[in-house]
Amino acid sequence: MSEVSNDREYRRRALAKIHIAKKELGLSDADYRDVVRSAVPGKESAADLTDDELRMLLDRLAELGWRPRLPRVVERPMPPMVWKARELWLHLHRQEKVHNPSWAALGRFAKRMTGVGDLRRLSVKQATVVIEALKQWLERVE
Repeated sequence: MSEVSNDREYRRRALAKIHIAKKELGLSDADYRDVVRSAVPGKESAADLTDDELRMLLDRLAELGWRPRLPRVVERPMPPMVWKARELWLHLHRQEKVHNPSWAALGRFAKRMTGVGDLRRLSVKQATVVIEALKQWLERVE
């Protein structure tokens, strides 16, 4: 019986991740169905997929740039400098220079710049590096 409940739990979590990914990638319903078909030909809905097919769809969403958020042990508020970085990030998104406006994508950018991917853990110096990089990027595209 526990194996059946584990399968149901995996399925529930996988479907939740897929719908979060759809939202964070900004996929329309039509685009989402195209992604499902590209991952599992002949299927258009995650609800119709087997566990193995759900894994294939999650892999396809990862190829498109989606990354699941890491669980947070302790929630800490975002430092004010991170909000500034977020505003610059969204400005770049509005100018179609950033494809994924999510916090996770900004975190991956920060990790490339500073080695720290958790925005709540950026020092003032590291946050400054991220902000300055974003400002320079904006200057180049404007």
